[in-house]
Amino acid sequence: MEESQKISLVEIILMLMIVIPVDLLEAIVVFISPVPIIGQIAMAIMPFIGLAVLFIIQFWLMMKGLSGLWALTGNLLDLVPFANALPSRTLGVIATIILANRPEAAKIAKIAGAATGKIGE
Repeated sequence: MEESQKISLVEIILMLMIVIPVDLLEAIVVFISPVPIIGQIAMAIMPFIGLAVLFIIQFWLMMKGLSGLWALTGNLLDLVPFANALPSRTLGVIATIILANRPEAAKIAKIAGAATGKIGE
């Protein structure tokens, strides 16, 4: 893997500074959703914030030339109501960072894909 395809420490910090607060906010919104008016407004706004983060992270990874499948999966799981209380977006970004920065992890992922019948992905 080329050095330009690795995610630098600064990029890791910036990505996590985007996804961790949004995951925390989504967990808070899930718990305040039973509150009249405030909870419904928060539940209506959060999918738009989630989509904005999805586009930012995916665009970032595409510009780096990396596969953002794990980050995309985490972001899409966070669009499911009440499942977004889990930090799946953060875990997806962390998995993408690990796969990008450790070539042996990418090989293991490719082997696992071949074992499940998803050869070449």
